Order: sequence, then structure tokens, then C-alpha cells
Amino acid sequence: MNKNEKKWIRIWRRIWNSPWLFGLLGSFCMVLLIESLSRHTFWGGVLFLVQEPVNFLMNWLIIAAFLSLTYFIPKRIFAQAIVVLVFVGLGIINCVLLYTRVTPLEAVDFSILRTGISIVNIYLTMLQLILCAAAILAVIAGLVLLFVKSPKSSVRPGVAAASFGGIAVCAAALITGLTFSGAIPANFADLNKAYDTYGFTYCFSRSIFDRGIPKPEDYSAYTIEEILSTIGSEENQKPEQTPNIIMVQLESFMDINLFSHLTFATNPVPNFTKLKETCSTGKLYVPTVGAGTANTEFEVLTGMNLDEFGTGEYPYKTFLQEKSCESICYNLRELGYVSQGFHNNTGTFYSRHIAYKNLGFDTFTPLEYMSGYPVNPLGWAKDACLTDQIIGAMETTEEQDFVFAVSVQGHGKYPSEPVEGEKLISIDGIEDAELCHQFEYYAYQLWEMDQFIGELIEALEAMDEDCVLVLYGDHQPSLEYDVEDLSIDSKYISEYVIWTNYPAEREVRDIEAYQLSALVMESLGMENGLLTKLHQRYCENDDYLDALRMLQYDMLYGDMLAYGGAGIYTPVDMQMGFREIQIHHATYVEGRYYIVGENFTKSSQVYINDHGADTTFISDTVLLLSDDALQEGDQITVRQITGDFIELGSTKAYIYTKSQEPHAATIDEAED
Repeated sequence: MNKNEKKWIRIWRRIWNSPWLFGLLGSFCMVLLIESLSRHTFWGGVLFLVQEPVNFLMNWLIIAAFLSLTYFIPKRIFAQAIVVLVFVGLGIINCVLLYTRVTPLEAVDFSILRTGISIVNIYLTMLQLILCAAAILAVIAGLVLLFVKSPKSSVRPGVAAASFGGIAVCAAALITGLTFSGAIPANFADLNKAYDTYGFTYCFSRSIFDRGIPKPEDYSAYTIEEILSTIGSEENQKPEQTPNIIMVQLESFMDINLFSHLTFATNPVPNFTKLKETCSTGKLYVPTVGAGTANTEFEVLTGMNLDEFGTGEYPYKTFLQEKSCESICYNLRELGYVSQGFHNNTGTFYSRHIAYKNLGFDTFTPLEYMSGYPVNPLGWAKDACLTDQIIGAMETTEEQDFVFAVSVQGHGKYPSEPVEGEKLISIDGIEDAELCHQFEYYAYQLWEMDQFIGELIEALEAMDEDCVLVLYGDHQPSLEYDVEDLSIDSKYISEYVIWTNYPAEREVRDIEAYQLSALVMESLGMENGLLTKLHQRYCENDDYLDALRMLQYDMLYGDMLAYGGAGIYTPVDMQMGFREIQIHHATYVEGRYYIVGENFTKSSQVYINDHGADTTFISDTVLLLSDDALQEGDQITVRQITGDFIELGSTKAYIYTKSQEPHAATIDEAED
């Protein structure tokens, strides 16, 4: 080793032994790498440094504080590897997510990881999954080896404490100053723009701790009373008209003709185009783009503005896990409506099986309670299956129905190369072959979703009850395009239409997603709910949004002064599946045991004395057991189990008695 090499080694050791130098130098490189990954180019990270130097410094100090903590640990190299792995690993995950779903990584994504794993095969090929698994195993093995082999370093507590304290104080002072000066807003209306402006590390860290609605400075009984007196809290007037109300939230649905530079071989959305020309319609400003279905859904159902909540928060995963709140379901219940929810995807996604109870749904029918549904080439259930579900549910009730269906067919990731079974609608105007294929695939999914719209309208027209159908897209698709490619001025714009099977006036009005339910109710002369009244009577006032924020805080986190100091909404004893699953009997035929009943699906699992039995789905009336023989007195239940092994519901227990076994012919009869 020559003198020059020894010199550089001494310099490196001096830097590495200094928590100040190494912490700042290492964190600088990490921020540059993370922001480059976020922007999918190295120069993107450099531009962030040049264009947003103060925000770059903020992210720099956050990571530097964590790196300086490693100087309290004897196995310093191992501790530093952990810090690098965590921050750079999160940056890599964010980079991948921005490719697949457009929106950046948020802390809440880890709370839905379990259900996300069940659909990961849609986003990654088998080879990519194998490589990811191999990489994870390699990292774990490397960390174990590093922990065992890495030498211990001397710990200087005083120096370590001084460096950590100094950097942490600087970071805290900078963040506090930027926040109180207004340089960093209290709420992020555009999450993608926020991550680009303020940096991944800061925004992701904020999404961990930023939850709920901050207490307004002027929150008091007087302020709430003033709002109530302005909007009116008198007894609700009974409407003259109470039709069935059906709302369908269409996954990633938009009028693709809004892409001004594209031409299509055929209009992918003819039914929706016609509805916009003949029905009440307008722009719908939604809180998300490319993903975040549950947040558009939340705004529509509750009338609450998501901008007031924490960074990247999903209320379905936070307060709605434990607490009920005002919603259109509770409001319509006052008028005698039954609320029924549908989703042709797993019932646990975004924890709908829990959140819907707290939103006032009487029944919820997810994919686990559906049979015979077709799927598209990516494996998403086609929306056409929702027509029979919606009509079937409405026919089971004597009361008026509020139906809320969330579709899934239009979900990405859209393939850039041919996949088995796909159909395309050819498009002109895109030079990139892979992007063109994605758009052509998406256009055909839109066409099939539009056909579902037509079929649903035909079915509702055939009913002898008045019906209102509300259709809207939850967000724009996760495709690569710029807002300049659209004839509208934002990626946060969807559209809605309101169709009726009876004569109704047409109105064109642009609204926020949290105003949609109030608009529909207003058209029917309904005013139930405090937030409904606020949207209907106060939306033109200058302090409308302040009043909305005040009521949201009071209802969810305050003293519930608007309700007289006590909550008025309680979770509903929600039935999973609008058709009850039942066991009629168990029987033994040619060495096999069968469970005969009704409304079974491929998600039905037989349990014997609370132990899962090997079950084969034969039909919606017959399940085959492959386990050992049933014993006299065994308790049998059929439970609906999700792909992530969550039990959604169970039948009443059936006690097996040999003497009650029916004749073998009943199996054939049941299958017929």
C-alpha cells in the first residue's frame, strides 16, 4: 500500500469516526439517492437540491440525526447498515410504487400490506417475485453475517450525544420554523406534489405521525352553536319522493376521450358519453390520483373533506376502525332506507369489513360472497357481475334501498405487453409502443365497464320502483401522462352523472367528492344530516370550509357539541352477504362426505368443531369434504375465508347426526 492510499484511508477513518462529518456526509448522499429514485433519474435528485435547497436540508438533517445515533452502539457498522437499509429501502419501494400506481409510499401502506400481498402477482411477474424474495433473503443473511463479523468500535457517549443533540435540534428548529411560517402547509391537498416539493423523507416521516384533524384555534361551544344556527338544526322535513338510490364508484374510470391528443377506433365509453349529454352531470374533484380508492369513497359517503386529515391518511384504517360517524347510510336510515354495500374484490381491502359497520351499512357483499363472476386478463373480477348482485339485493327488501357499489375491473397495473386473453381498442396518438399497449388495454376495460353501465340501467328501467343511479370514477388511471395531455386542467378531476328512471331536471354543476351525496339528496328534497345541511345551505359562504373543518373536528375528535355532547351513531350489526349462507344437512355418499346448503362460494370453508377441514367447492349448494369421517354430534359451520385468511362470516352451527342423513339422491338434486 503506497503513501497516497494510506493517506486516503486515514482521511476516511477520521470522517467515519466523527459523528458530525460522517452523519452529514452519509445523509447527504442518501437524500440525493432517495430523491433521484423518487424522480426516476439522478438529475431529478440534483434538481431537488438546486430548486429546493431548504427542503433538501430538512431531509438531510432528519437522516443525519438517525446516522448520528449509531455512534452510541458498539457494533457501529451493523447499526449504520440498518439505517441505510431502512431509508434507501423505503426510497426503492417508493420508486417502484410510483411506477405502478402513481402515488408515493405512505406509512398507511404498511397497514394494508396483508391484503396487498394477495394481489402482488398482478403488479410483478413470477421472475420478479422470485428475485424480490431472493434479494430479501440475501439482505437478511448479509445483516446476520455483518452483525456476527463486524468489529466493535469505541463508544464516546459525550461526543455522540453532542452530535445527535445538535443535529436533532437543528432539524426540529428548521421544521418548526418552516411549519409556523407557512412554508410547509398544515395539509397536503396534492400528495404527489408535496413529496416532490418537500422531499420523500420528510413527507413519509410526517405520514407516520400526522393523524386526525388538528384542533381549530376558535373551537368552542359558541362557534359550533353559531354554525348550527346558520345552517339550521330544525327537524328534517319529510321528502315527497323516496326512490331507491344506487351509487356506483367505478375503479379508475374516466371518459378517455378527454385525452385531447388521442383518437380511438371506437368510442370506449358510448353509454357514459350519452349519459353526460342527457343527465345531470359535472366535474367531480377527488382527493387522489392513480390509487387511494377508499379515500374518494370516504368523502362521498361521509361528506367530509379529506384535506383536513393527516398526511396520506386513510380514515378506513384509522378512526373508522373503532368509531362511527355521520354518513349517507345513517342519514337515509332516518327515512326508512336499508343500506347495502358491494365490492367485487376482497372484503378486507382497506378494512371495509370493519369500516362499513361504522358507516351504517346493513349488509356488505364482497367478492367472497359472489359466485360465477368472470375475470379480466389481470385477474380482477369484471364489473358485469355487480348487476345481478345489485338487483338481487334490492329484490330482497321491502324498504327503499340505498346501494353503494365499488367496482374493480379498471384497476391497474395495465400491461405494457400482450397478456393471455386480452382484447384491445386501437389508439392513434401514442408513439411509445409499450405505453400505447397500456392505453389500448385500459380502453377495452373501460368499454366493458361502460357496457356494465348500460346493462345496469336496463335492469333498473325494468323495475317498477323509482330509482336514482349515480355513477362516478374514483380517480384517474395509473398511466404515464401529463395534465397537458388532457382537455381538463387537473389529474384530480373525475366526472359524475345522475340518471333516473323517471323524468327529472338536468343540471350541470362542478363539485367536490364530499359534496356529491348532499347534491343527490338535495335533488330529492332530503336534508338529513348536519353535514348534508352544511353542504346544501352554506357552500356559497366564505367561511364554508372553516365551518366544515370545525364540524369534522367536533364530530370525530372534539366534544361532539353539535350532537349535544354525545355521539348519536353506533356501529351496525352488519350482515356479510345480502344472501344468508345456510347448511341444510351433511350426507355420506360413496365414501365421501358432502355439505348441502345454499349460497356457498369458492371462499366457503367447512369447519368441524372449530377446526378447518379440507373443502372443495362443488357448487353454490354443495361442498365436498376430503377429511376424515364425521362423527356423531360434530358441530359443523361454513365460514367465508379471504385470500389473506381473515374470517368474514360464519353460518349457524349444524350438529351432525347420522340418523338424519338424507338419501344420496339429494346431492344430485342439489347440484341440479
